[in-house]
Amino acid sequence: TSDYSRMDTGIKELNRILGGGLVKGSLTLISGEPGIGKSTIIIQAAAHIAQNYGTVLYVSGEESEEQIKMRAERVCSGNTENLFLLAETNMEVVMGVVEQLKPAFLIIDSIQTLYNGDVSSAPGSVSQVKECTMALMQLSKSQGILVFVVGHINKDGNIAGPKVLEHMVDCVLYFEGDQNTSYRLLRAAKNRFGSTNEIGVFEM
Repeated sequence: TSDYSRMDTGIKELNRILGGGLVKGSLTLISGEPGIGKSTIIIQAAAHIAQNYGTVLYVSGEESEEQIKMRAERVCSGNTENLFLLAETNMEVVMGVVEQLKPAFLIIDSIQTLYNGDVSSAPGSVSQVKECTMALMQLSKSQGILVFVVGHINKDGNIAGPKVLEHMVDCVLYFEGDQNTSYRLLRAAKNRFGSTNEIGVFEM
């Protein structure tokens, strides 16, 4: 066995919640209300990793490359040549691009928009979410790719989709806060590589 190596996200509060940084070969799930800031914090971490560790692939099933590029230009600084964007929902296409780019960090935004062509049900269904998450888990463990997955939440405040989704990933993060104020809280409900007793505080 070897020691886990961690990646600095460039965001001190996020590093602390994760237990010191992102662990290579891990699968992390982050969820929160629409517009709470999930994509913003992820794109900032992605830009830092792209500058310091290697290629980053951001897969979006909800926004176009142009929308993400506009956000990245607003919140990121420095060279982002190693940060690649892909607007895609087909899991086979995503896997093909991953095989081509061999990224150090893969972001899926969101897991509910991905679909596997071999599964007949619609994207976001229990079987689709389960199959796509399983494929991402095998990818992260076999190739040592750090995978970050965004998950929707339902009206009860729980992560949408099957409960097994939370069991399959290594870390579950919740991004919370009142959209009428500028403060957000990030907490870990599960973390195989660190404590779940920390809370991160962010100002948008």
